[in-house]
Amino acid sequence: MSTALPYIPFPTDQDLAQHTSFGPARRLWTPGSFDYKVFEDGFWGDALLGLYPDASTDTGTVTFTEHNLNGYIEFKTTAANDKYAGQGVGLQWSGDQGVLGEFLVKMPATITTMKFEVGFSDADDIAGVVLQKATTSTVTATDGAVFVFDTDDDTNIGFVSAKASTTVETQDIAALVASKTYRFAVRIEGDSVSAYIDGTEVAGHANGIEGGTAITPWVFCQARDSSERIIQLHRWRVISPAY
Repeated sequence: MSTALPYIPFPTDQDLAQHTSFGPARRLWTPGSFDYKVFEDGFWGDALLGLYPDASTDTGTVTFTEHNLNGYIEFKTTAANDKYAGQGVGLQWSGDQGVLGEFLVKMPATITTMKFEVGFSDADDIAGVVLQKATTSTVTATDGAVFVFDTDDDTNIGFVSAKASTTVETQDIAALVASKTYRFAVRIEGDSVSAYIDGTEVAGHANGIEGGTAITPWVFCQARDSSERIIQLHRWRVISPAY
């Protein structure tokens, strides 16, 4: 599977094409072109950006605190089984257009009895893309693609995508490490999905999602017993062609 972003040969990109060969340099520089839209947030200032839709919560919270070092938002569950907090941006992206999402997420010091998701969802008001991680996972979303960790299943990170509610799964990618900050990335081109942890491709689903479905970047945390769990999102960025 190609890891190049979709290429559109219009003015600024054409200049890139004339002066660079197709390869790593152009893939790095192309998102700076006028022909690409870039959404990113490092959570600066004294309030969460007003563009965000309401968080998806069941007594949990998505919390921004002014002056937090390096900037981040926290996804806090309440201390009750299956309570959750999730955040999307809006349904402005699709696989048919082509999209890359990148996420910096810090794990809590205690990672027992918890579930989290990072990736793309077809709704920003959902109670999790993956209802239950398992050998054959059950999904709440119709279309989505997320990294998922769920201690109701095991202690390993998996990657699950759904196309019309039918899942494609890559399980047991790696054991989750407490207090670690992970760089997750999900790239979707048409119906094909690829997933990366800290720059290494760890999953590829050739028919993993419906490319025509509108999707949003998505982060979600859920308690799996009566203990509160908190993950931190330090930055997210989404890159897609502008048209």
